[in-house]
Amino acid sequence: MIHELLLSGIEKHVTLSEADKDYIRRIFTLRKYKKGQFLLHEGAVCRNQIFIKTGTVITYLIDLEGHEHIIQLGIEGWWIGDFQSYVFQQPALCHVLAIEDTEVLEAPYEKIQQLYDIIPQFDRFHRILTQHAYVAFQQRVLQNLSMRAEDRYLAFREKYPKLELRLPQKYIASYLGITPEFLSRIKKSLQQSDSKKS
Repeated sequence: MIHELLLSGIEKHVTLSEADKDYIRRIFTLRKYKKGQFLLHEGAVCRNQIFIKTGTVITYLIDLEGHEHIIQLGIEGWWIGDFQSYVFQQPALCHVLAIEDTEVLEAPYEKIQQLYDIIPQFDRFHRILTQHAYVAFQQRVLQNLSMRAEDRYLAFREKYPKLELRLPQKYIASYLGITPEFLSRIKKSLQQSDSKKS
């Protein structure tokens, strides 16, 4: 039951045998984090692959002027972490923080490497996951370079309708690369525009 969301997510892309599922259940362990608790600090090495079972998590960095920049948002069913740190097993550039009480399933780097050899379908799943993540990051970069802030917000709202209800506005603003005050103005302008239409 604990691993149901993880396994169903994997099986959207590949087929697993019961033996495969049992092995995955053994290496992914449940860990709970309170709201405001860090899953990873900048400078530490990301030793685990992290799948969100429940809750909301952000990955962010702090620039030289002390400003936070949200790199990734995550809710249940998503993977989260400092991927550069995880892949190369080097110090993280980002913090990973639970912004709600959160449960995750974690598996150590070494066990995941073994899993690729033991369950080739898991290796295939990870290739698909990496491709999807790359496309998502590319789309985000292109949006930041080519779209107005209002259009980026509308695209975010359309793509992630559940997230807006769960995240403080400051995190959404940071993810979009704007200030919370500017996001408030965008929302107010959109509300006024909607009320004129009706």
